[in-house]
Amino acid sequence: MADALIARFTKQFPGGVRIRGELGAGASGASVTVLFGPSGCGKTTVLRCLAGLERPEEGQIRFGAETWFDSASRVCRRPQQRGVGFVFQDYALFPHLSVAENLAFGLKSQPAAEGRRRVGEMLERMGIAELASQRPRQLSGGQQQRVALARALVCRPRLLLLDEPLSALDAGSREELRGELRRLLGSLDLPVVLVTHDRNEALALGDELVVMSAGAVRQSGPVLDVFNRPADAEVARIVGVETRQPGSIVERGEGLATVAVGTARILALAPPDGVRDVLVCIRGEDVILQRDRGAVSSVRNRLSARVVAVQPGSPLVRVELDAGFPLFAFITRPAADDLQLRPGDVVSALIKAPAVHLIGREMSGRS
Repeated sequence: MADALIARFTKQFPGGVRIRGELGAGASGASVTVLFGPSGCGKTTVLRCLAGLERPEEGQIRFGAETWFDSASRVCRRPQQRGVGFVFQDYALFPHLSVAENLAFGLKSQPAAEGRRRVGEMLERMGIAELASQRPRQLSGGQQQRVALARALVCRPRLLLLDEPLSALDAGSREELRGELRRLLGSLDLPVVLVTHDRNEALALGDELVVMSAGAVRQSGPVLDVFNRPADAEVARIVGVETRQPGSIVERGEGLATVAVGTARILALAPPDGVRDVLVCIRGEDVILQRDRGAVSSVRNRLSARVVAVQPGSPLVRVELDAGFPLFAFITRPAADDLQLRPGDVVSALIKAPAVHLIGREMSGRS
């Protein structure tokens, strides 16, 4: 089993900007931990502190039995002592070296024959052997990404750090390489920490999610748990919960709560006793739209809704609704073609009670 990373530290920048890193990777057997949040929230700074490229002012970073950084005992291991592989956002390939020479650059301490063997093995593993003699400028974005990953992995790191690994690619290449990258990362016997601000990448690539905002960690846990059950309004906004509306609980019973939101009433799993004012969170993917209001369904929430706008996208179509409160739905293109929705149309919006997540507003801050 791979060693675990445990980090709690503070990095202070001139001007008062403070970044607080708090995460673990590999401890629960999860292979990929995603640092997720908007641009400028401190994700890359956390990554650079883990790599030893930035030095925190306070705290501790431990990997397995080793201490990489400890402010109290004044320990700070250099980057080359940590055994970390780092893939930068722009890949940072040496433009004057061939693909094979880029991979070999970090193996200078190895005997020449061993270096050639490891480079050859990694070129084959990454499917880029035919590119060995080419320079980075001759490669596509996807090929450059594979080379950057290969260069990081050929040195056999104990921890792999990826900074926005797909952001330099066009949309089509990102879609194509997302699954390939997930398979590769899942096959590695080492913890991975990956930075992204893209929701689809976080869902596709991560096992654990660490949500950051304004330099601090707001929530962490298994990816789907965090996306489906955000801890507060800020996390709900960051992870992209489309519907976030204030409501009040008017009735409880059998583990369910009836919530008044706008002019509507909806059922949800009851929050803890004593919570009355809530933020109602509903993901767009959890809203089902139907034309036939008489159709039989076991779904507890069936709301009459007027279509406000239809916004085509890829791969889902976003539908804005007035259901007594602003409600958003994501439906597939075939479903949109079948429904033939137009602004002003009246439809039924079906939402299962467990898909309605309630956050106590005294805990949630601004909605």
